[in-house]
Amino acid sequence: MINVAPVLKRCEVFVGLDDSDVQKIASLSSWQRNTYKPGDYVFRQDATANCFYVLEEGEISLLVTIQTDDPPDSIKDVPVDTVTTGDIFGWSSLVAPHSLTMSALCIKPSTVLIVSGTELVGLLDCNPAIGYEVMKGLVRVIGARFRDLRRRFANEDKTRETHR
Repeated sequence: MINVAPVLKRCEVFVGLDDSDVQKIASLSSWQRNTYKPGDYVFRQDATANCFYVLEEGEISLLVTIQTDDPPDSIKDVPVDTVTTGDIFGWSSLVAPHSLTMSALCIKPSTVLIVSGTELVGLLDCNPAIGYEVMKGLVRVIGARFRDLRRRFANEDKTRETHR
C-alpha cells in the first residue's frame, strides 16, 4: 500500500479533516500512483468519471473542448485551470452523473495519486462528518474553476471584439 496521507494533508479538499480522518481516506485500498509525461492525457472530457485524482508532483492543464465558428464547425481546447502540487481533479467521480467536464493534459512530468471514486464516495457516505468537510472543499475548488472559466471566456470575447 502506498503512503498518500502526507499529500492528502496538503490538499485543499481535505484541509478541514483531522489526521485520523485523513488516514481513513489514505487507507482506501484502490489508491495508485501513476506517472505522466508532457503531452499525455490523464483523461478526456465527456468520458465516464471513475477516479478521483490528486497531483503529487508536476503540472496538469485542465481543458474544455468547445465548438468555434473560426473556421466553421471546428473545435478547440481552451485551458481553464492549471493543477499544481496538492491540487485535485476528476471531482466528477464523486458527483452524479459522473461525466468528466474537462480534459486533463500533462504539461510537466507528473506523479498523480488516483483512487476509485466509488470507493471514496462509499467512505464519505458512511462517515457524514468527513463527507461534509470533503464536499465543502470540493465546492471551493469547483467554484474557483468556474470563476476562472468565466474570466477566460470574458477575456476571449474582449480580444475578439478588439480584433474586429
